[in-house]
Parts: sequence; structure tokens; C-alpha cells
Amino acid sequence: MSAGARIFVAVNFIILALSFIATTAALYYEFGLVEKFGADVGTDWTALAAYYSHLFVFFPTFGVLALIALYVPASILVDLYWKYVPNGKVRFMIGYMVAILLSLIAGSVIGSGGALKSMFEIKPAVLEMDQGEPAGCAQAGGVCDRAPVVNSLASVRKEAKKRAGMSKFVRDCSPDPLIGDHPERKARRYCFATQSLIDAESCCKAQARFSQALSSMYEDEGNRALTGLIHRYLLPFKVFFLLLVFTIALLLVVRHKTLEAHYEPYLGKLQRGVLIGAAAMLVWPLMNLAFLQSSGLLYGTAHASVYRDVSPLILAAYVLWALLLVFYFFKSYDQADKDFESMGRMAGVVGSLVAAANYQTIIDYAVRVAGSGATFWTFGGIFLIVVVAFFFVVLQPKRTPAGGFKLDK
Repeated sequence: MSAGARIFVAVNFIILALSFIATTAALYYEFGLVEKFGADVGTDWTALAAYYSHLFVFFPTFGVLALIALYVPASILVDLYWKYVPNGKVRFMIGYMVAILLSLIAGSVIGSGGALKSMFEIKPAVLEMDQGEPAGCAQAGGVCDRAPVVNSLASVRKEAKKRAGMSKFVRDCSPDPLIGDHPERKARRYCFATQSLIDAESCCKAQARFSQALSSMYEDEGNRALTGLIHRYLLPFKVFFLLLVFTIALLLVVRHKTLEAHYEPYLGKLQRGVLIGAAAMLVWPLMNLAFLQSSGLLYGTAHASVYRDVSPLILAAYVLWALLLVFYFFKSYDQADKDFESMGRMAGVVGSLVAAANYQTIIDYAVRVAGSGATFWTFGGIFLIVVVAFFFVVLQPKRTPAGGFKLDK
């Protein structure tokens, strides 16, 4: 494997990793250091990081882990296209430029956000000054048509820490017009946008006011947060990363015969990197769906969103993608371990079927462990998992001729 391929991949991956860290660092700087966001209601910058964990937690942890795990596989793939694939250099460069172009377009479309604005796009001081509707309702102890933004976020955070999921509080704001009776809409449940027990219709109206309030704050350029600006500029890097990881793995599957023929000394590292990278990437669609569940508590579900509609399909695509990698790369080059190989593949299929049957339960626990309900301990657990996986990537056990193992550094 050439040094040029290693350097090319290293430069790209380092830039991506720095962009991931920069976005979360901006959130900490603006909401954790410069201004004590929501200190009077027990909320800090970690509330936003947990609420938007698919952006601020996944990428600087599991995202960086996936880059490290896929460094050797990606370097092999670049080298393979440069040396062994017909017209490989041209095909590689065209694919690389197309990925960049798609990332810029998708990043621009998603980053604009439309009418829905994220809380981290508004300066912390502006959020803190919001008094709800009618103004001062929360301080007076009265009933709010819309509670202050900071209070609503703090309420979601508080309850999510205590419960395995918040799906029971997400109200249907777009009922089927062909079904006349909607008993669920008449039930009084806690609404986080008002911090009171109300029916679905009233809660949906409050959630619409919540979204409108953020949009109104955002209209004044002086109210816009540095974090939102950095996020928008760096979003194409995240999109590029998601496209890149998905494509790398698929190309490795397509070219697996060529890999085995020309890169035999690297097969162990390639196998370990692909499987750990795939496992790390499965966390993102789970965090993404956890965010969408939390979003339904404050923004409601009435707004049309292609992103919301396709997110379950994204999870299904990643699960199928991971299964494909397991079938092609979860293999042993020792005949004595073939039974273990078959068991591992079967476990992947069974695990996927169990996950599909318990889809909502898994999302509920994702909210509790890696979403709005994440605590210091669960964040610590995420970091520990990443560190352990990192050492599994760097210090890979390798068989010796005598049949034992040694660490391949």
C-alpha cells in the first residue's frame, strides 16, 4: 500500500475530524463558557448537546472512531483504484468530486432549516430573555399558552432523565381526516411547550407557537448564535462523511476479490476496521431518531419534513448496510474458526430481526441513554466505549505461526 494513498486519506480524515470537534467546541464555548445558559432553571449547554446528540455527541465520538477504524480500509481502497481498477484514477476522482458536490448541495439545503430553527441557532442571552406567552406567565405561576424556551428544554431534559423514552408524550398534530373519532386527541397529557396537562389540539397549537417564537428570534441577525453559523458552514463535512463511509464499505464489498488477491497482509486490519466502523455508524441513525422523538415534544409533528419521513428508512438502510458488511467481512482465515464465523453472521441476522420487532422500544431507550435523557454517566459510558473500541482498532490481535496471538501495532 503506497504512502500517497495513506497521506491522501489521512488529510481528508483529519479535516473531517477537526470539523466534528469544532462544532461541539463552539457549542461549549458559546453556551457553556461565554454565557451561563439557563443556570436559573438547571439547564446548561449539555442540555442542548443531549437534545441534538446526533450532531454534537455522535460526530466527535463515534464519528471520529469510525474515521480511525476505516483509515486502513479507505487507504487500501484508494491504492486499489490507483493500481488495479481499469481507469481507476479517473473513476475515483469523478466519484470524489461528485461526493463533494452532493455534500455541498445537501449541506446547503439541510443547513437552511426552512421555517424551523434550532435552539442552538439563537444566542443564549436571547433565549434567556424569552418570557413565554403571555409574557411573564411562568414567573407569575399562571398558565402559559407557550412556556419560555429555556424552561421547556429544561423540562424535557428533566423528564427524559427519569423515563425510558418520551414517545407517549408526542401528540399527533396531523390526524387522519378520514377517521372521524380520535380519542387520543382528547386525552389530557403533559405538554412540554406549555408545561401543563392539556389535550392534543391545544398542545399542538403551543408547539406551533414554540417554533414561531424561535423563527421570530432568528429573524434579527443580531440574535443569531455563533454555534448555528459554524454548524451551517461545517454541515457539508458531516454529509460528506456519511456519504463517504457508506460508499467506502460498499466499494470494499464490490472489490473484495481484488482485495484478497493483492492485500493479503492487510486483511486482518481491514476486517477489524470495517466491522468496528460499521458498529460505530449504527449509532448515528439511532441518535437521529432519538432527536426526532424529542423534537416532537417541543416542535410538534404537524410540520411537513422529508427529513423526518425518511429517517426510519435511513436506519433500515444502515442496518442492511451493516449486515452486508458482516456477511462479507466477518470471516476467519483459519478453517478451525468457521463455526464461529457462521455463528457471528447468524447473530447479526437474529439481532436485526429482534431490533425490527422492538423498533419503538429501541428508540425510547436511545432517547434515555444517548438523547435528551443522557446524563454525565451515560455520556461517560459513550466515551468509554469509544476509547475501548479505539484500542481494539490500534492494537489488533494477530495469529502467530504457532497458533497463539500477538498484538499487531
